[in-house]
Amino acid sequence: MSFDDFKHLVRTTFRDPDAAARQLIGLDLPMQARWMALVLAVSVSALMAFLVSSIFPAPEGAEAPMLSVVRQPMMLAAMQMAAIVMGAGLMAGVGRIFGGRGTFPDALILTVWIEVLLLIVQAAQVVLSLAVPPVAGIAGIMAIALFLWLTVQFTKALHGFTSGPKVLLVMFVTLIAMGTVLSFLAAALGLMPEMPQ
Repeated sequence: MSFDDFKHLVRTTFRDPDAAARQLIGLDLPMQARWMALVLAVSVSALMAFLVSSIFPAPEGAEAPMLSVVRQPMMLAAMQMAAIVMGAGLMAGVGRIFGGRGTFPDALILTVWIEVLLLIVQAAQVVLSLAVPPVAGIAGIMAIALFLWLTVQFTKALHGFTSGPKVLLVMFVTLIAMGTVLSFLAAALGLMPEMPQ
């Protein structure tokens, strides 16, 4: 894929995400290339997060639980990789439960592409933070909205669904269910923080 193809795909994603999803799936990339794209995306994302934490250090005394992770790019990349793989698995698996036809390899390339687009937004947010700090917060909210919108649109395209609101509803129910299960597992393994007396 040339740089012009990349720019065209970015534009298509915002104008017609269904067509962009079909184009990505139509590339029919070998599984090895999909995994390589994932590793590259999370590596760049982790490096960018590290650089941002260096440029904009947290105020002294401020509680920043994620700061220690952000300052360890390898750990952050591993966590992001696990999250994207899990997200792709849920996109494919839950969709098929509801009658969809998508597969994990195609879900993987779509979730990797979402990560790439979020990287572009993150880079723009860094520039805005340096130039116009108040606008950077709005860009952060837009990034969350973009993630949700693209995930819904790509899930529809992947499985041939037609209702965006239904896909969004199933997404939220799945996230709540996953959060509950992970909380129970964490509690069972003694990983939950102790409540103050």
